[in-house]
Amino acid sequence: MKIQRSLVTIALGGALAVGLAACGSSSSGSAAPAPASQAQSRGGNRAGGPAASGTIAAVNSANIEVQGANGQVTVNYSGSTTFNDRVSATLADVTQGSCVVVAGTGTPVAATSVQISTAGANGCTAGFGGGAGGARPQGGQGGGTRAPRPSGTARPGGGARGTFGKVTAVTGTGFTVEEDNRQTGATTDVQVTVSAGTTYEKTQSSDATALKVGECATATGQSDDTGAVTATAISLSQAGPNGCTSGRPRGAGGTGAASGGANG
Repeated sequence: MKIQRSLVTIALGGALAVGLAACGSSSSGSAAPAPASQAQSRGGNRAGGPAASGTIAAVNSANIEVQGANGQVTVNYSGSTTFNDRVSATLADVTQGSCVVVAGTGTPVAATSVQISTAGANGCTAGFGGGAGGARPQGGQGGGTRAPRPSGTARPGGGARGTFGKVTAVTGTGFTVEEDNRQTGATTDVQVTVSAGTTYEKTQSSDATALKVGECATATGQSDDTGAVTATAISLSQAGPNGCTSGRPRGAGGTGAASGGANG
């Protein structure tokens, strides 16, 4: 009996040792999760998407510091970086063939704001949320410009009328917009009237001399492991009453976003 008890004790002890060893091996073999900052840097930003957006805090000879909602980011630029600048304009800047994004109400549309840009290779294709110009200039591609949907303006069919497209005629009191229906391919002429209270902005090609502290910037490009961005395109705009808050300033857009654009 003593021999049998000893054998049982030895067997139980061996099984317990094997179980503990297996648990230790499983625990040591599992990888610890990477810190959030490392995981984000591995993922990087999407190609062509906005990499940094916010208020310009400093301007240097080859880079700017952009202060956004998530902190400050260094944005490097070079001779190959393209710049777009959204500046104040007038009705005289609305010409036949130009692209417009109009905020307004009623029929005909009584315009409260008009954003103007040059048509791209594919004409005025972007519209609300994508821009008044032709193809998106993300990554330096496309000949058009990107403009945000004016604040308080719904897409066609929504509460506020608004319109976007190519200008086909201009008068002293307004203009006509040829609006494309992307689903059917049909076009509709939309009459727009303006008043002394209508505001105008235009998107134009620019260069690094347009970089100024306090303006809004959205940079398209790639981020490195430190978070610094090598910009292929930088879009600029004036800060609005609430600063750089819209997420897509000055026409050229940013990368998906991302944001901190102009609000005004």
